Amino acid sequence: MAAAAPSLAPSPSPAAAAKVASPKASDRKVVPLTAANEVELEEKHVLAVDDSVVDRAVIAKILRSSKYRVTTVESATRALELLALGLLPDVNMIITDYWMPGMTGYELLKHVKESSKLKEIPVVIMSSENVPNRISRCLEEGAEDFLLKPVRPSDVSRLCSRIR
Repeated sequence: MAAAAPSLAPSPSPAAAAKVASPKASDRKVVPLTAANEVELEEKHVLAVDDSVVDRAVIAKILRSSKYRVTTVESATRALELLALGLLPDVNMIITDYWMPGMTGYELLKHVKESSKLKEIPVVIMSSENVPNRISRCLEEGAEDFLLKPVRPSDVSRLCSRIR
């Protein structure tokens, strides 16, 4: 039968062991949940895509005032690059303008919904033009919603239920 290996750690005294086993209320440290901690726990990340610097600023301000973390980019192509490279791994929603040079928001929507990695991200299209067949086509392709510009703070409450 083998002998037990000697312990290198000093054994606690019985009094010290009792204190560890049953600490007094005064020994416990309560760490309050700060506003910063709450934001980290609840904050959702939205990728806002628009070629207009003014529209990007407006949507970012509205979303941030509703406690969303927002990343803005100037084109659908750039949004896809960042998503494909994994540089934005925690995006909970994409909100994109419909008309943009190079690649439209509709084309971005199609790329996202065809991607096995990205298809679960909700996409919201926004446009200053109220064209019923365009709206229908976007919704049929998988858009979560279609917002008319200018986006207003009241639109954010509609988006809350769409964010995953």
